[in-house]
Amino acid sequence: MNIADGSSAALRWLVLDLNSFFASCEQQEDAALRGQPVAVVPMLTDSTCAIAASYEAKAFGIKTGTPVWEAKQRCPRLRVVPARPKLYVEYHHHILAAIESCAPVEDVMSIDEVACRLDRVQQAPEAACRLAVAMKAAIRARVGTCMTSSVGIASNKLLAKLASDMQKPDGLVVLHPDNMPEAILHLKPEAICGIGPNMAARLRQAGIHDMAGLWAADAQWLRRIWNGVMGLRFHALLHGADLPSPHHPQRSLGHQHVLAPEDRDMGRATPVIRQLLTRAAMRLRSDAFYCRRLILDVKWQHDLGYHVEEARFQETQDTGFLLRVLMPLWQSAPRLRPLRVGVTLADLVPQAAHQPDLFDRPKPAALTATIDKINGKFGRGTLAYGSALPAMTSKIAFHRVPELGEF
Repeated sequence: MNIADGSSAALRWLVLDLNSFFASCEQQEDAALRGQPVAVVPMLTDSTCAIAASYEAKAFGIKTGTPVWEAKQRCPRLRVVPARPKLYVEYHHHILAAIESCAPVEDVMSIDEVACRLDRVQQAPEAACRLAVAMKAAIRARVGTCMTSSVGIASNKLLAKLASDMQKPDGLVVLHPDNMPEAILHLKPEAICGIGPNMAARLRQAGIHDMAGLWAADAQWLRRIWNGVMGLRFHALLHGADLPSPHHPQRSLGHQHVLAPEDRDMGRATPVIRQLLTRAAMRLRSDAFYCRRLILDVKWQHDLGYHVEEARFQETQDTGFLLRVLMPLWQSAPRLRPLRVGVTLADLVPQAAHQPDLFDRPKPAALTATIDKINGKFGRGTLAYGSALPAMTSKIAFHRVPELGEF
């Protein structure tokens, strides 16, 4: 197989990346925040980190992961606001509608990033740029003037993503095959999505220190560096091949939660871990899966490490059963101070492949379905499984946009 067979000189993809999305949503909602340095945080405490920063805050060196106490030292007039995940999902859907008024969205890459496949007419550079400008204008008109975006246009999604990162905020970059690799030689290899610190170190060990060296590298050499066919795939994509995205079957799902300072003991965290399990089980059913393994993980405060424990069982999607599995694991955990707790449901089985137990009783499944239906109609948390904790907001995952019904 020649993995480069899909290469083409055409501009086939447009990637649109919203700029400082969470912070921009907050500035759009509150005019007093516009033009101000803003940091979005999971909770209002100096011990947490920023999960987003406006460009005014980024000018002070504040970025995702900057501790709040450090951010305030860098910028004393910093406006710190608590995250509102439901609001960001609502904005996401409004932005999708604005983009699709111009062209169909082929791939929702994350809550703030989408890809559109260009048709034959749109593949002309002038037409592609007009489409990008129209999308930006539609977002401003339909959603708000604070919602700027950077657009990249190239022969495949990897290069279009790279192009979208090259000019921020409010950028528009076209990486035409005729201008490659000159158009990207000033960038470091780490600028390409998929080359993190570990891979960058492996490339340097192999003698590849810059983009010119990466471009010139032989496909088989990259295969050895990547230790597999992904190196061949990366070589083909870097040189313009338009390859289909690999399919990765979903193997697990779960939720984590960083505890507020006042909740960092095992007793006060008990309702939190129960609610995380309840939310994960509801996702399990809505995504049409059963699971065969439950994993509890706890990160301790003061850098005392982690506690991970798991249990295996027959295929299930029943919340009550999973809670009965979870609680002994939780009660056997060390009585230290937890900083973050999480539950993962793994070894997923698609509902279509589920083999029912001959002795299964229908009542638990019927009860669970009824609870899901009531919560879907009247709001999540209307009925709960023995937890007095108010419903937590759903978090925004990097590559998953929560359904509005999860809030």
